[in-house]
Amino acid sequence: MVAVAADGSPEVDFPGNPGGPCAARSTHAFDAASLACAVAERREVLLVFAEGRPDAPIIIGLLQPPTPLELQPAPDSDLVGGPTEARIDGRRVELEGADEVILRCGKASITLRRNGRVVIRGAYVETRSSGVNRVKGGSVEIN
Repeated sequence: MVAVAADGSPEVDFPGNPGGPCAARSTHAFDAASLACAVAERREVLLVFAEGRPDAPIIIGLLQPPTPLELQPAPDSDLVGGPTEARIDGRRVELEGADEVILRCGKASITLRRNGRVVIRGAYVETRSSGVNRVKGGSVEIN
């Protein structure tokens, strides 16, 4: 918004305007103080054009000036699902999950659950256990 005409209507200018500032109709009733403030601040407006004519702009709203965003620090990893950690020493990898850890590679997977249950799936499976060892498969070879 660039000026107020003698009759009190707002005048606007916009990129690609062939004729310079022109009077605009509005969907909003502006009081004189609001118009004067918008012109003084060179406030941007949202325009549509009657019948697509650039000489017939209609103000459908005042654009609000951008407000600076205040950046917040990243949340502590303990507050967002706990720490993610992998310790690798070249020969050993230790992973820890609160409820479940799943390792996948091709057609094989190992699922470790919080309650102590271990589920191993694969084309060929070899297991060792200090407790009960249940083996299910199309073919089972023991020792």
